[in-house]
Amino acid sequence: MKALRILAKILLFPLSLLLTVFVSVSMFAVERLSWLLNIFSGIVFIAALAGYSQYLFGWPMGTAGDVPALQLAIIATVFAFVLSPYGLPTFVGWALGKLDNLNGVIKSI
Repeated sequence: MKALRILAKILLFPLSLLLTVFVSVSMFAVERLSWLLNIFSGIVFIAALAGYSQYLFGWPMGTAGDVPALQLAIIATVFAFVLSPYGLPTFVGWALGKLDNLNGVIKSI
C-alpha cells in the first residue's frame, strides 16, 4: 500500500507543480490587472449614464425617448458590472481558489 502511495506521488508531482505555478502567476496577474479593469468599468459606466441621459432628457443629441440609446445604456451597465471588482475578478479569484484547493488535495495524497 505504501508503494502505491509513493507511485501516486511520483505520478502526480508534475501536475501539482504545474498547478502551483499556474495559480501563483494567475493570482499575481489578477491582483495587478484588476485596477485596470476597475478603471475601464468606470469609463463604461459613465458612458452608460450618458446613454440614460440621452434617453430621459434628450441630452446631448436632442432626441428624448431614443430606444436604441436605452438598450445600449443597459448593455453598457451590465458590461460595467462584469468588469467591476464584483464581476470578473471575483469569479476568476473563486476559480483560482478552487484550483488551489485541488492542488492541496493532490499534495495531501
